[in-house]
Amino acid sequence: MSDEAYRSRFHPNDADNKCAREERRMKMEAEINEKWPQIGVQFEPDQWRKKYREDHVEKFNDSVEFLRNITGTSQEDAEEKLLNDLIRITFVETNLVLNGRQNAEQLFANLLLAINEEQEIPFKSAQELANFCDSMPLNFRKDAQLYRNTGVQGRRLIQELKRKLTRGDVIDCDSLDQILENFRKTIHVDEELKNFTEQEAQLDYSSLFYISKTIPGFVYDKVSGCLGLSPDADKSLILNAPIFMDTINSSHPLKLDLSRTVNACAINAYTTFPDCQQFYFADEHLRGVGSAMFWKKLSNNRTSVMESNFTSIHGWISPNNPRHQVETFRIEPTKLCFMNNLCTRSTGKNAGFESAKANIDYRKSQSFEKFFSVYEKLNKEEAGEEQKEIEAADDV
Repeated sequence: MSDEAYRSRFHPNDADNKCAREERRMKMEAEINEKWPQIGVQFEPDQWRKKYREDHVEKFNDSVEFLRNITGTSQEDAEEKLLNDLIRITFVETNLVLNGRQNAEQLFANLLLAINEEQEIPFKSAQELANFCDSMPLNFRKDAQLYRNTGVQGRRLIQELKRKLTRGDVIDCDSLDQILENFRKTIHVDEELKNFTEQEAQLDYSSLFYISKTIPGFVYDKVSGCLGLSPDADKSLILNAPIFMDTINSSHPLKLDLSRTVNACAINAYTTFPDCQQFYFADEHLRGVGSAMFWKKLSNNRTSVMESNFTSIHGWISPNNPRHQVETFRIEPTKLCFMNNLCTRSTGKNAGFESAKANIDYRKSQSFEKFFSVYEKLNKEEAGEEQKEIEAADDV
């Protein structure tokens, strides 16, 4: 065997192999960038109109046809009305992707910065912008006065539930599990994304009651526990026009949506080059979904994280990233949990009373010092009050 063949077989980090991997990576990124231009906040209405007409032909035409039927307008007027809504949705959506959650005033200010002198912003005021976002709950969600984007699978689920109710299907707590199982079978993505996409809808909708409160057109009967439709549901554009499920950047492989965050517990998995910590979520809504974090970007105590089996993860959602669908921006070691507590630590075995007491004494002198000092002070005060009550009773 030649020296070159030997190195390529037993030394995967050899300089030649590194160059080959780098070339493949650059080629893949070039192909992605050619098909998927980098997401930007710039207002590009002409380009977006062209993309919706050419890249979303079937869903766009079906949506135009629906709008024509409910409004009685011409083909041209229906297309123009639909494109105006889609352009405004895309403008807001891309800004939220890159700038994160914002209230109406912040979002309006950022949209103003994204247009040039020759362009006219599609919203005249922050209030008009807020009214538009509130009228599009399928695409935008307002939490604590801050707007964020919703996920693609959540949008698909809402329109699927509407179709089922229109057919006369019963949707309640008993049938919901089977409905969700059937819905997951309609998701067609690469294997690397399947686990996340099958759970994505749960990040936006936690219950049938919550759906009725966030999406106009749905009603919930508390007595029967059934989800139903309001009389105007059949005329709702967001419930019936499929184009709203698939906006321009919905499938962008490099999209990192800063407006969609995840806060959940995760299990430490392993560390990869270059010093990248890998996690897997243990949350009920994101079971087994991967996340990653580069240590050099954060200032958390690495030792405390590595000693803990579980870690609280705060991350942004990257829904189409084949490697990991959550990028971590903050971590918090979970000190107390079933697997890693004061008595057993991370071994899962009882450490004994003396070890547990020593651990408690140490923690009292560290981060829990203030808590324990206050607790002891309260105990002393309660003991003093009890003594006074006893003395008063003796005097009587």
